[in-house]
Amino acid sequence: MFRLKKYIFFGLIIAISPFIAKAQKRETDKIYWLALDKYTLALDAGNHPNSNIGNEKVIYLQKSDYVDSIPPLINGYSIVLITSKNQKTLYKQHNRNLIHTIMLPVAVQDSMLYITITPYIGQLKGNRHYFLSVSEGTTVYFKFDPGKKQFLTDKVKNWGI
Repeated sequence: MFRLKKYIFFGLIIAISPFIAKAQKRETDKIYWLALDKYTLALDAGNHPNSNIGNEKVIYLQKSDYVDSIPPLINGYSIVLITSKNQKTLYKQHNRNLIHTIMLPVAVQDSMLYITITPYIGQLKGNRHYFLSVSEGTTVYFKFDPGKKQFLTDKVKNWGI
C-alpha cells in the first residue's frame, strides 16, 4: 500500500510540474507586459517620435524566445506578433512597409533592470530581403520594491538618433 501511495505522489508531481513551470514563466513575462504598457502610454501621450505614424493602434512586435506570452491588447493597442511564418504576409498587406517593433531582453544597469523597445521602419525589398531602419525607441527602467516584492517602473526614456 505504501508503494502505491509513493507512486501516486510522484506521478502527481510529474503531472503538475509543467503547469508550475508555465506559471513561473508567466510571472517573468509580466515585466515585459509592463514595459509594453509604458511604451503604449508614451505613444498615446505624443512623447514618442513614432506616435505620429498613422492612426492605426496596432503594434507589430517581433516574437521573441524569451517571452512566452504577450496579451493581444494593451491600452487599446492590438499586439500582432511577427513570426517567420507570417512576416512576409504582414509586409505585403502593408505595401511592403511596416513599423516592425523589437523588444530586447531584460538587462541590468546600475542596479536597475531595463527593457528597450525599438520600432524599426521596415521594408520588404524583392521577395526575401528585409531592411530595418531605426530612428528612435523607448527604454523602460525598473527598480525592485522590497516591500511589495516586485519590480516597479522607475523611469521611461524615449530616445532618438
